[in-house]
Amino acid sequence: MDGIKVNPQLGWLEALEGGRLLERRLQVAAHNLANVDTPGFKKDILAFREVLMAKRPRGLRTFKEVTQETDFQQGPLQKTDNPLDFALAGEGFFKVQTPQGVAYTRAGNFHLDAKRRLVTAEGYPVLADGAPIVIDPGLAKGGLTTISPERFLVAEDGTISIDGTEIGRLDIVSFEDPQVLEKRGQNLFFLKKASPEIPVEFPDVRQGYLEKSNSDPLEEIVNLISIQREFEAAQKAIKNHDETLGRLIEIYGRT
Repeated sequence: MDGIKVNPQLGWLEALEGGRLLERRLQVAAHNLANVDTPGFKKDILAFREVLMAKRPRGLRTFKEVTQETDFQQGPLQKTDNPLDFALAGEGFFKVQTPQGVAYTRAGNFHLDAKRRLVTAEGYPVLADGAPIVIDPGLAKGGLTTISPERFLVAEDGTISIDGTEIGRLDIVSFEDPQVLEKRGQNLFFLKKASPEIPVEFPDVRQGYLEKSNSDPLEEIVNLISIQREFEAAQKAIKNHDETLGRLIEIYGRT
C-alpha cells in the first residue's frame, strides 16, 4: 500500500454532492406536482453536466453542474365554456401589466374587475393594443349585464368585440428563445434579460378554453419514488464509506 494516497474526504464529498442534487430534484418534482391543476403552468426541468474542478492538494475531480429551465411545451386544452377563459393553441403569451412591469402568461383564466377591466386571476390587467382593455357595457345594444359568448366574442386572432363592435385586440407575443423568461409564482413570466418581443402575427386564441398545466402527475410521482430510492442508496454509500474508513484506520493504526 506504500505510495497510495487515500483521500478520506473524497467519498463524503461525492455523497454530499449527490445529496444536494437529490434535494434539488425533490424541490422541482414537488413543485411540479403541486401545480398539476394550475392553468398555464409550465413545469421546471433540471439539466446536468459534468465539469472538471481543481481539488486539493493537487489534481482534478468532476462535479455536476445543475441548471434549471422551464419546459414551455404546450399543455392540454380544456373546454370550460366560460366566455372569459382564453387559451392559446400554439406559440405566444398574453401580456399583462403588473406593479413590477409587463409580464407574460399562458394562463387565460381571466375575469372582470370592479372597473370592468379584463384581468388575470391575480387582478393584473390584460393588455390589448398596448393598454388595459375595458369591457364597456355602453357598447352593447341595450346594455350588457352578463357576459355571453354570443355577445362578447374573441376571435382566433385575439380581436375582442361586443355585439359586433371591435374594442381591441389582445397583445400576444413570443420570443426567439423563451428561456429569456423567468418564472415568478405559478404562471407569470418576466424578462430576465433584454430580448425583443415578437408579435404573433396569426395567433390561435380559443375562447371558452383553458390551457392546463404541462406537468404530468404520474411522471412526477415516479420521479419522487426514484428520488427516494436514490436517497436511500446514497445513505447506504455514506455508511459503507464510513465503515471502510474505520477499518482502514484500525488496520494501519496498528502498523
